[in-house]
Amino acid sequence: MIREFARFQLEASKLGRDVVFQVTVFAKEERNRSKLFAETQCSDPFHLVIQFIIREAPDFDSLLSRFIAQLEHRGFVPVRYRLHEAGKWAHWRSLESVISQPGPATNREV
Repeated sequence: MIREFARFQLEASKLGRDVVFQVTVFAKEERNRSKLFAETQCSDPFHLVIQFIIREAPDFDSLLSRFIAQLEHRGFVPVRYRLHEAGKWAHWRSLESVISQPGPATNREV
């Protein structure tokens, strides 16, 4: 069974342009365990479409860390993120703590 797990926005910059990625996270449940999946895309002056895919993350923290790693690999500088909770967007949170230490970004689990 696949269900929506969370939604978040992440702001990053590249080549002097700020991009806000809107990501929907899905949880796939199989044999009494859950894995998280997410996908988003954007374009820049050198590429028509850049697609970011995260598969089988055990929890939200590792999914966010993997997404940040993919952004950095593609030359983006992640700045901040926010979650969609209770029908509205929460306040922006800095990514410095997530980038500097590989610990939990939030306390959300599958």
